[in-house]
Amino acid sequence: MAEAILITAACKRIGKCLAESLAAQGYFIYLHYHSVRSDGEATLSAIRDKGGDGMLVQCDLEDYAQVETLIAACDHPDHSLRHVINNASQFIDDDILDFTEHSFVSHQNVNLRAPMQLARALHALIPDGDKGSVINIIDSKVFALNPDFHSYTLSKYALLGATEMMAQALSPKVRVNGIAPGLTLISSTQSEENFALASHLNFIGAPLRVEDIASTAYLLITTPSINGTTIPVDGGQKMINFTGDVVNVAEDILKKSD
Repeated sequence: MAEAILITAACKRIGKCLAESLAAQGYFIYLHYHSVRSDGEATLSAIRDKGGDGMLVQCDLEDYAQVETLIAACDHPDHSLRHVINNASQFIDDDILDFTEHSFVSHQNVNLRAPMQLARALHALIPDGDKGSVINIIDSKVFALNPDFHSYTLSKYALLGATEMMAQALSPKVRVNGIAPGLTLISSTQSEENFALASHLNFIGAPLRVEDIASTAYLLITTPSINGTTIPVDGGQKMINFTGDVVNVAEDILKKSD
C-alpha cells in the first residue's frame, strides 16, 4: 500500500516540482488543480513516465464547501493519504491604500482558510495510531515584513502563526510544518532582466533551486521529530530586510541604472 500525498496547485511551478520529486521517492501523489486539467494531465504523465503514479483532483479552494470534500476525494484504500502540502496561493498585488473586499477575502480563503480545513480533514481521516503531516508553503518575507502585496503578505503571516497553532492542536497524530521560500521562479509579470537581478539579491548570490524546496519537503515528511517549524529556503534573503518586495526593489535598481 503506497503512502499518498495531496499537493495543492500541483501541476505548475513549485507544485509540479514537489509532485515529481516526491513521486520519485515512492509516494502516490494526489495532484490538485483549480481549472486547467491539461496542466495536471501533463504533470501526471511525466510522473508515470518515471515510474511513479498519482491521480488528479479538482477543487476551487476559495469555496469552503468544495474544500470540505477534497480530502474525501483522496481517500483510496490502495493509497492511504497521510500528508498534505498546502502549496496553492492567491497572489494579487494590492496595498493598504487600494485593497478591496475581494482581494482581502480571496487571499485569506485560499492562503489560510483552505490549509486549515485540509489539515483538519487529514486529522479526521487518519486512523488512531497512524501518523501524518502537513506542510504549508509560506514565504520568506514573513520573517522580514514589507508593505508590498499587502493582503497576500498578511495571509502568509497568518499562515505562519496557524502552522504553530495547528502543530499544537493536531499532534501527535498530525505534525504541521512550513517552508518559506524566497524568490525562486520568474513570474508571468516579471521581466527576465528583473528576475536576473532579483534572484541574486540574497546572501548566496545565486538563484534559488526549486529542487531545494522539494528536498526540504521530503525532510519534513520523513523526520518525525520536526514539528511546528517553518524553514526558510531563501539563500538568507530574509536577513536583508528589504523595505519592499524583492521584485520591486530590483525594478527600482534597474530604473536608477538606466
